[in-house]
Amino acid sequence: MKKIKYLALILLLINILTACSASPTSSGSTDSAVSIASNPKLEDLDYFCSTLEKKHKNLYANISKDEFEVEKKKIAEKTEEMSDSDFYYSLRHLLSIVGDAHTNLDFSDSQYKHLNALGFAVAKYSDGWHLMMLEKENEQYLGYKLLSINDMDINDVFNHAKEIMSFENEIWVETSFSNTINFRESLEYLGIIEKDEPIVLEIEDFNGEKQSLEIKSMNEQKIMSANIVSVVPKTTPITALSGIYCALPLDEECFYIQYNSCQEAPDLPMKDFVSSVSSEVKKNDYKKVIIDLRYNSGGNSRIFEPMISELLKLQKEIDFKVYTLIGKNTFSSAIINAIQIKDQLNSTLVGTPTGGNVNGYGEIKSFNLKNTPITVWYSTKYFELIEGYDKDSLYPDIYVEQSFDNYVNGVDREVEAILEIED
Repeated sequence: MKKIKYLALILLLINILTACSASPTSSGSTDSAVSIASNPKLEDLDYFCSTLEKKHKNLYANISKDEFEVEKKKIAEKTEEMSDSDFYYSLRHLLSIVGDAHTNLDFSDSQYKHLNALGFAVAKYSDGWHLMMLEKENEQYLGYKLLSINDMDINDVFNHAKEIMSFENEIWVETSFSNTINFRESLEYLGIIEKDEPIVLEIEDFNGEKQSLEIKSMNEQKIMSANIVSVVPKTTPITALSGIYCALPLDEECFYIQYNSCQEAPDLPMKDFVSSVSSEVKKNDYKKVIIDLRYNSGGNSRIFEPMISELLKLQKEIDFKVYTLIGKNTFSSAIINAIQIKDQLNSTLVGTPTGGNVNGYGEIKSFNLKNTPITVWYSTKYFELIEGYDKDSLYPDIYVEQSFDNYVNGVDREVEAILEIED
């Protein structure tokens, strides 16, 4: 098990949404300027809604303004008694009904100044939710299944969590779920636990036996000294996450390209990376080329276009089939690249549905609230990548899902499935 010094690193487990997230809201005016002046959070609520209504590309794409105003009014009636954390989750709830995964918010200073973190993180595999991070004192429970929190079934907890999450499909909820429920205040807001009530996880060991595990709440000071351990695979596959991009042969017939963020690596310009890949493919009679976008949550979609163009040129000279790996962390510009690869290189999509959608809002900007230390991100453009596309995600042509056992044993099942295909 690997030690991690700060509990904040729990937020890195599922890879990263923040760089490409943003959130929706609405606008409206309050009854009295006097009431606003005497209530800073009411002023922030008004500013939050009015600014989003002006600046978001289409705040009311999925709901009516009337529906939004009803929820806003419920919040306004309670602002005088709200703590910063109550107000934070109330705004997150308001954004959740908008249905734009790119429109989001967070504390502009630190979450840990306002929220009490919980010493656990989970990830979903084909057989359920598994504990992936815990405090050192609970190390023996790593990898166990999480069944419930304070007697609420984990599937019900999952459905409640949607009330404070910006998302467009179930896949993105799964990706962001752990980072949503590992704060005490989020569980209190959702009614999963009572204020100051102990937090007890019901878990299941590798033999199917059920146990209880109490989780401590940690303020900012305790977080900085927390000793966190995580599940580490017994063997690391050669296709494990590595840098911004990399490439290597998997065998004599298959070449593998990993593209983890839609940006240029400072130590390896994309033009040089394209050149090295091109030389390698030309030298060898590869039958398959795999492009891995499973870890890529977006950025600038244009960065990878020279690679796609070069592979298209090579494909006309050399007879090889392209496979593109996608998954729950594939989001935003990475989806644009996946579609480009499929269309231009006749690629087969392999893996699980993407966290982001094909058609949707993006290209984010931000603003800060006046009184509460909260930054709001919002979408400024609508992207229609496939005209008339009516699904909530980009779905694979070949569905392959990783199991927890495969992860622990260093087996990359998605890549293995491609290697097993006889073209």
